[in-house]
Amino acid sequence: MPDLKPLQNTPPVTVRLACADDLPEVHRMLIALGAQAGERVAITPRILARIALDGPATRLLVAHRPDSPQRHPVGYALMLVGRNMVTGTGWGFVEQLYVQQPDRGRGIGRALLAEVRAEAGRMGCEGVTVSSRPVMDGSALGYRALGLDMDAAEPRFAAE
Repeated sequence: MPDLKPLQNTPPVTVRLACADDLPEVHRMLIALGAQAGERVAITPRILARIALDGPATRLLVAHRPDSPQRHPVGYALMLVGRNMVTGTGWGFVEQLYVQQPDRGRGIGRALLAEVRAEAGRMGCEGVTVSSRPVMDGSALGYRALGLDMDAAEPRFAAE
């Protein structure tokens, strides 16, 4: 996997596992992410808490900017953990990655992905896959800028 080094001249960012106090802002960002994809979010804050904080195979990481007067997260990554049914190895899957508009381009997505990889390693995972949808403006370009490999320019299949 590519080395995810911090960008030069970017403000510091702290990435950690989410707590209950982070969920209102994460839920707001989840709604914004859904709006980008043209989808209505059906997950309530209560369901989000059950999935993200209590689920044994889910990790919600949040990014904070210590130099900001705002104390809420400015980005988040939601990782699901599963097992390869052939090899039995653990694998992380980044289901969602979001950074709020004013904070994009500052290395926060990179910091979130680096901590996702570290958390996956602590959980015994062999690696991490990042999900992206072609309808998401800029996500594929952002992942390429991070040095991540893209298997295909477009999804190979879809189930509806």
